[in-house]
Amino acid sequence: MRKTFSRERLREVIWDIGQGYPMPPRGDAIALLMVSPGMGHVAWHVSEQSAADARSAQGGAFAGAPLIARVYDVTDIIFDGTNAHMFFDLGAGKTSGNCYFSVGRQARNYLAEIGLRNNQGMFYPLSRSNTAFFDRDRPSGNYQTAGLFVGSSPGSVFPVENIFHAPVYESMNHQLAGRMGAGAFSVAAVFLEIVPASGFGGPLGHFIADLSMKTEKFARVRLFSSPLRVEDGLSDGSLLDAADELSASVLAEVRDAHGQRPFHIVHCHDWYSATIGLAFKEELGLPMVLTLHSTEPERLAGNEMSGLSLSILRREKEAVSAADLVIVPRPSTRQQVIDTYGAPPEKVVVVPDVLDEKAPDAPRDSAAGARGWFGLNREAPTALFAGEICHASGADILVDALPTVCRGHQTAQFIFAGEGPLRQELERRVFNEGIGHRCRFLGDVPRETFDAVLGASDFVVIPSRTGQDEGLARAAIERGRPVLTTRQAGINCVVHGENGLVTFDNPGSIVWGIQEMLHNPLQGGMIRFAARKRAGEALTVEIAALRHYMHYEMLLMSERMAPGDA
Repeated sequence: MRKTFSRERLREVIWDIGQGYPMPPRGDAIALLMVSPGMGHVAWHVSEQSAADARSAQGGAFAGAPLIARVYDVTDIIFDGTNAHMFFDLGAGKTSGNCYFSVGRQARNYLAEIGLRNNQGMFYPLSRSNTAFFDRDRPSGNYQTAGLFVGSSPGSVFPVENIFHAPVYESMNHQLAGRMGAGAFSVAAVFLEIVPASGFGGPLGHFIADLSMKTEKFARVRLFSSPLRVEDGLSDGSLLDAADELSASVLAEVRDAHGQRPFHIVHCHDWYSATIGLAFKEELGLPMVLTLHSTEPERLAGNEMSGLSLSILRREKEAVSAADLVIVPRPSTRQQVIDTYGAPPEKVVVVPDVLDEKAPDAPRDSAAGARGWFGLNREAPTALFAGEICHASGADILVDALPTVCRGHQTAQFIFAGEGPLRQELERRVFNEGIGHRCRFLGDVPRETFDAVLGASDFVVIPSRTGQDEGLARAAIERGRPVLTTRQAGINCVVHGENGLVTFDNPGSIVWGIQEMLHNPLQGGMIRFAARKRAGEALTVEIAALRHYMHYEMLLMSERMAPGDA
């Protein structure tokens, strides 16, 4: 039987248990914790006997010495009690207690000791704490967007370059559910690029090579690419003959590869590659995909058609008519293919070309690197004012705020880009306040170099008294720089607390805003906000490859479902 207790008995049991807690400490101990990236907490207990024994030890050298909690920076070292990078002391007072403290350096390892410190500065430790890591007050600079997509079928598992494209992969997974698995078909991609006899291929060739490589994570793709080198002054007929001669050579190569491992689709890029697709379709009945990165009317741009243009126009029309799917980079090109070449609208789809995926120039995109160009401290946070240095722009409000800001922050620095009637006065004021070495007045900055100035800043300040254009704020936000502005500026693209702060046009309010920018993790979040925005809006080669794969799948499914097919 289960034994039951009355409420009164349960209260007695709980009371008895509670009398034993908290359990009295046994021995000497100190514990160290991180409260926030800039604040720590130590708690200690030392028995009266331990303190008395320590004070009488070593010939009474510590007689009357107070208890001290000492905090050490032990980052990347094996601590032996004497080799810390630095340390500081906290007054302990009682044998049991706790204390909060601030740290000036983050992303460091700290530990603490409780002990006695005599008048000569000698320290006698009684107990040592654990080691605690104090993290940054902002997201890590290690910003990775790669991930792994896992679809509904076993075959649809593949690495992705940008996790912000997840909705696109989910859409693919939904549309292609139950169809062929990734890699179940093979594509022969053909691109015969016309290049000058003494030159090299252009961005289109690099894009097609990259596109083919990235499509291989979904299906097997083999790119057949060969340059059609054209001499200056080559006649119209010679150009067509040269294209046909090269096509015949590449066609033999594609036939040989097909004999070893059959292709399911042939994909030709532009008119000079289409001959190969037409031959394969006629000989083997393979479905043909044609990409027109531009049409002959687009390339002419309104100029009169020559005999060569008419011949190319006929070839493009023939290829469009024979192709099972036509891919174009723009809606305007799609409409032109439909109107000029008579293609059924359902056969023409748009997948933009991605011809410029170059990473930003590293020194310009690095605030620390750019600051060095202006003789500023590379490691110190930097604010930018850009515009006319006048009463309306609030440049004097910013200068009024700087002495207070600089007293509270030992390294903050400021760039003033622009000219105006107040420039000389404000320069004199910052030097008279003793902060001239932390300010740079650049004068008018040419448009072509302003990006470097923006890149040198961590945030932008627009302390205006009157309405301002949003151009500077939008440029800063696109670069991942938060914006501090005023309500009076009327800049609607700045959302308070998300991509910037909105204050009032007085020095006290600007002081608050700058201090928030210097100490608040908004800055790191803003950089990621901008990165997510760019990732969500911009088409990448990987997404272009995914769209090609989806169209390949749908084309093969339609071929299988055609009447008379088994």
